[in-house]
Amino acid sequence: MRTELALQEFLASRIAANLSPATIEWYKDRLIPFANSCYDLPRRPEPIEQFQATVQGSPETKFDVYRALKTFFRFISKRHRKPNPMDAINPPRRPKTLMPTLEANELMKLLHSAQDLRDRAILNLTIDSGVRAGEVCSLLKHNIKQETVVVYGKTGWREVPISDETKRFLLQVAAESPGDHVFHGHKGPITRHLIYAIVRRLMEKAGIKGPKLGPHRLRHAFGKNFLVQGGDLRSLQEIMGHADVKTTEKYATLNLTDIIEKHRKYSPLRAAHAAAQESFFNKDEAVKEAEEILNEERRQSGKQ
Repeated sequence: MRTELALQEFLASRIAANLSPATIEWYKDRLIPFANSCYDLPRRPEPIEQFQATVQGSPETKFDVYRALKTFFRFISKRHRKPNPMDAINPPRRPKTLMPTLEANELMKLLHSAQDLRDRAILNLTIDSGVRAGEVCSLLKHNIKQETVVVYGKTGWREVPISDETKRFLLQVAAESPGDHVFHGHKGPITRHLIYAIVRRLMEKAGIKGPKLGPHRLRHAFGKNFLVQGGDLRSLQEIMGHADVKTTEKYATLNLTDIIEKHRKYSPLRAAHAAAQESFFNKDEAVKEAEEILNEERRQSGKQ
């Protein structure tokens, strides 16, 4: 079977499954080079590993290629009842990295950096609800509800809670926008590219440093702070539109506030210091120690 034909079949199945255009492009970017390097669909792992060895970029990039290949071959194996060569290939190692987020003081600086009404509304919506940039773009006026907005994302339509302040901003922007969409650029509905440019510019203006300046970092900040403030994983999964709760669980590892508090309470070193302090301030022991010191001083005086 030709790899190119197998890839066309796979992509057609993804489109039929109503995956987003961005997800389809993600698969194309990682699998077309593989189809170009392997004319015939490999039955053994060696040609796949040879292709993986040619992939340039960060460990994350190489892992993404592995993920795409694994999904592709799983589909082909199931559809055509063929052995899956990816079963014999281990995932590439990648260093554990911390998901970049923002602290509360950084979020406040960011909100203060926006002067334009549209930009302030975009920041408020993203920080308040964790919606994706594409979901901000597609937000329609009639989907601003009493306490929620209805957005369309990777997992389809979902209803997301918003605060009164965010709703007020959205209604103000919607009243000034032509057409059905809430947010507009110069040539029609706002694009993902423009939202990234707006948020990146405002982050730089607010003095925010670090990797991945853009709306997705605000989404991460929402997920982290939702849990820090006492939210639960199941609710967070629904709000953020994660198909798999395992994706949501990544945000639980970011809850350093709770970890630090538990460390303060249960650290063995802190317990040892507390015990030593208790011993030091024990009244009976302190009196006994003082008497011993005085007696020693008297003995020394007597010798003189």
